[in-house]
Amino acid sequence: MVHIQNATLAGGVAVGTAAEMMLMPYGSLIVGFICGIVSTLGFKYLMPLLSSKLKLHDTCGVHNLHAMPGLIGGIVGAVTAASATEGVYNGKEGIYRMFRYEHAAMIRTPSVQGGYQAAGIAVSLAFAFVGGSIVGCILKLPIWGDPADENCCDDAVYWELPEYDV
Repeated sequence: MVHIQNATLAGGVAVGTAAEMMLMPYGSLIVGFICGIVSTLGFKYLMPLLSSKLKLHDTCGVHNLHAMPGLIGGIVGAVTAASATEGVYNGKEGIYRMFRYEHAAMIRTPSVQGGYQAAGIAVSLAFAFVGGSIVGCILKLPIWGDPADENCCDDAVYWELPEYDV
C-alpha cells in the first residue's frame, strides 16, 4: 500500500514543475505514470542497494518520493519550456507573460529558456550533493555520541517520552 501512496505523490511532485505550462492532460498522465514506476522501483530495488552498499539510510523515502521524481520533473519543465511555441501561448506576448520575461530577457527564445531550466537542475543537484556531503561529514563526527546498536530505533535515547503501559 505504501508503494501506491508514494507513486501517486511522485507523479504530483514531477508535474508540479511544469504545471503552469502547456503540458496537456496526456502529458501529465505520461509523466505521472513514469514517475510512479520509477518511484516504486526505487523503493523496491534501489533503496536496499543504497542501504547495503553505500550505507545510505533513507528512513522517509525522500530519495524515491522527491529526488528522482523532482529530477524527472525538472527535465520535463526544461523540455516543455524549450518546446514552447507562439501558437500554443497566443503569440510572443503570451510567451513573455508565461515565463515572466522582462527587459533584457525578452530576447530569449524558448530553447534558451529551456537551457536556463536545465542549468537550474544542474545547480540544484550541485547544492544537494555538496550540502548533503557537508552535513553527512558533520554528522559522522564522534562528538554526537551514537547510541548502541540495540537502541538504534529507540527514541527514548534522544527524547523524553511519556511512559506507556503496553
